[in-house]
Amino acid sequence: MTRPTVFFSRRILCLLAATVAFAGTAWAAEPRMPGKAFRRGFDAITRQNAEASLRFLASDAMRGRLAGSQEGQITAQYIISELEQAGYAGQIAEQRFTGRKGEKLRNVLAILPGRDTTRRLVVGAHFDHEGTKNGAVFHGADDNASGTAVLLELARAAKAAGVRPAHTLVLAFWDGEERGLLGSRHYVSELGRDTASVICYINFDMVGRNTDENRPALFRYFYTESEPRFREWFDRSVAAGKLQHLEADYRPCDRTIGGSDNMSFARAGIPIVWYHTDGHPDYNKPTDTADRINYPKLLDIARSAWYLIWRMAY
Repeated sequence: MTRPTVFFSRRILCLLAATVAFAGTAWAAEPRMPGKAFRRGFDAITRQNAEASLRFLASDAMRGRLAGSQEGQITAQYIISELEQAGYAGQIAEQRFTGRKGEKLRNVLAILPGRDTTRRLVVGAHFDHEGTKNGAVFHGADDNASGTAVLLELARAAKAAGVRPAHTLVLAFWDGEERGLLGSRHYVSELGRDTASVICYINFDMVGRNTDENRPALFRYFYTESEPRFREWFDRSVAAGKLQHLEADYRPCDRTIGGSDNMSFARAGIPIVWYHTDGHPDYNKPTDTADRINYPKLLDIARSAWYLIWRMAY
């Protein structure tokens, strides 16, 4: 996660208004209510897989997953391997691009075509971190092995559901976020005028820690204020999944809240949701390690997001 900033302009509000009008049309028909297919996806989200992914990504061997490094390339290959094992062979795309200092970077995209391929839901998390400094490994367990692990669980959920979505679902693993949101910015730039096809962007960045140890379920739920259904659907996700480890601090906004890849989409007028467990003393330090992750909360964030994905894409 990059350091938080806030960007605001009248132009963005106009773009948001236009997108909201489009989104209202896209969701005019009520999505199918959760049933057996939803439950199959829900049950596919497991601690065993999530923790295994997170511990590997945050291990000493991965040396902080610096964008453009050998370990960064290994991370991308690991994600591709996990997606293939989940059943995405033939549905994985790579976007290769160059960083500001000539680094070779790539986004990894798992794509489930919808019955209507003119609209898409993009769900994303960045997989790069800070690498090593002065011989110390910056493990990046929370930032952002946690979001990467959640996104892999959601990929498994979408395959386990066993039904084709109504709208195309894109599960996007971004490279180069720590160097200025490079991966998500590249994706949005490549969309060009097709940004209007994106119903929403759901982001996971730092979703594994506690900002208040006296309230371990607390997290920040950012969403586009002009889309109140995003808050309603979160509340329904908690009830539908009987999620006991989530206490939302709602952060509605019609500004571009910065610090993560949601900014790239909001700047283009695309509604966003951002799950974020907020800062902690180990942020951007070598002590951001896998043993400090709140796994029950991380899993409930994945389960809540699966409900939102179901409502938006299915």
